[in-house]
Amino acid sequence: SGEAVAHHARPLGPLPLTIGRRGLRPRPRDPVRLGELLRATAAGGGGADAPGLMLDLRSWFGDPAPDLARALLPLPHRERLRLSCESWTIAERLRAWLPDVPVACSIRTEDQLRRFFAGRMAGRLPPGGVSVRHSLLHGEPEARSLRRRAGWVAAWTVDDPGRARELVAWGVDAVISNRPRVLAAL
Repeated sequence: SGEAVAHHARPLGPLPLTIGRRGLRPRPRDPVRLGELLRATAAGGGGADAPGLMLDLRSWFGDPAPDLARALLPLPHRERLRLSCESWTIAERLRAWLPDVPVACSIRTEDQLRRFFAGRMAGRLPPGGVSVRHSLLHGEPEARSLRRRAGWVAAWTVDDPGRARELVAWGVDAVISNRPRVLAAL
């Protein structure tokens, strides 16, 4: 559909509702379109000074990967684009379909973090970055170890400028925030 919803709530399939921390809500009436996001970034040809774009795919209902791949394949500039997937199976498919776009495994719990480390060390998970809940990172050694095994690390959702600077000092490659002032502080 070419739509990207810029918030944490999840669509409930074809229903006109989303679910999030505050329960059920109507879907936004004016969702952000993927094309708008791409035009505002270097991923859409916005130039060297344009910000990069990281899309985090959620897949409670259905599989968004084929539609996203079809939308991104024709783009001439994908070098500042990154993807993150909560379904590691979908991440593997997107890596195959879009080999020039870095695709991360999204990690939201300590258990998933342990499974990621075990899978990488055993060679069961292919190389690729991670997008991790920032509260799972407790210090520089842990962040650097994760970066060595993943290649690159994004931390989400960081809404405190001090925490964002700390994560960058620890070696985190990207900080994802709901607050522009946090990103401006970096």
